[in-house]
Amino acid sequence: MHVIENEDVNKRTHVRERAQRRVIESVSLTEDGAGERVTEIVRNRLESGSQRVIVTQAARELPPDMVEHAFEALRYSTLVCAPNGDGEITLIGMTEPHESLLAAIPWGAENVLDALLSAARSRNVPVMLLPPAGSGRNGSG
Repeated sequence: MHVIENEDVNKRTHVRERAQRRVIESVSLTEDGAGERVTEIVRNRLESGSQRVIVTQAARELPPDMVEHAFEALRYSTLVCAPNGDGEITLIGMTEPHESLLAAIPWGAENVLDALLSAARSRNVPVMLLPPAGSGRNGSG
């Protein structure tokens, strides 16, 4: 009986520690200044001990498995993003702030995703691109 209790405590501790290292924030990613807000969120969260930060488009609810997929992808890449069908970014995740990259993106303009990918390529920052929100992979469509 004592061993089972210890396993339960260890499991709960592991889950709590894992949750503390991962964080999700929602902001408007379609307005000017979004890059500055994302940079500030990522920097603050990393300084407070988080290891992986996901920022989602505030006006859109994402399927939980898409968010989980993004957190998993951040184990292999410092930058992940997921588009919607209109070329907008609905999720961006980071393990480090990419301030100059985010500053180079014309947030609020058309084809923000293309701009992010181009800026990342010119800075040699690898991006893991997730399936679009609403695709069958994420269970919503």
